[in-house]
Amino acid sequence: MQSSNVPHQPVNHVFVDLENVKCIDVAVVAGKNVTFHLFLGPHNKKLDVEVVEVLLENAQAVKMIRSPKAGKNALDFVLAYHLGQAVLGDPRGFYHLISKDAGFDSLVDLLKSKQVKVRRHEDWSSLNLNGHPKPAVEVKALSEAAEKLAVDLKKMAANRPKRRKGLLGRVSSLLAKGSTEADCERVVEELVKAKQLSIDEKGVVSYPL
Repeated sequence: MQSSNVPHQPVNHVFVDLENVKCIDVAVVAGKNVTFHLFLGPHNKKLDVEVVEVLLENAQAVKMIRSPKAGKNALDFVLAYHLGQAVLGDPRGFYHLISKDAGFDSLVDLLKSKQVKVRRHEDWSSLNLNGHPKPAVEVKALSEAAEKLAVDLKKMAANRPKRRKGLLGRVSSLLAKGSTEADCERVVEELVKAKQLSIDEKGVVSYPL
């Protein structure tokens, strides 16, 4: 009996730090020969309906892991544990970590020294699966606070803040008591990245819709 000449096709294992990147590329979830590991913090409580639909359609390839506790680096340790377990189970796979957190680089370097094919991506734009170009479809998964701001801005379409300072003030009034200026900045940045608003160098805010 002749052995099969079909070459081994490594599985792409995609690990997403959703607490950090705030978005999911549905084209990757629906891709072939891919497992998708979605890591959520205690405050990640909402996902876009389109994202949920794709996750359900590809449930056999998707794992959702929630950190049991909040706190600095809490989710990072959970992700690192699951990444290590995955490497033990499939040392020949390709591993993609989607996170802006450069703190993962020491782990990535360690795995590379063990001949593991692994790379951290700042966002989805640099992700290649086995050398194939990445599909361009991307769906944003906003945080609860950013969704709240987006809804509020749609309701007040005729009286939206025209300057960055006014917008930050509006965010502050919507967030929970004790929220910092940095919290407000992060919420605004989410909507900028989701292209629901833009802010020029002079602080003038524009709304595409």
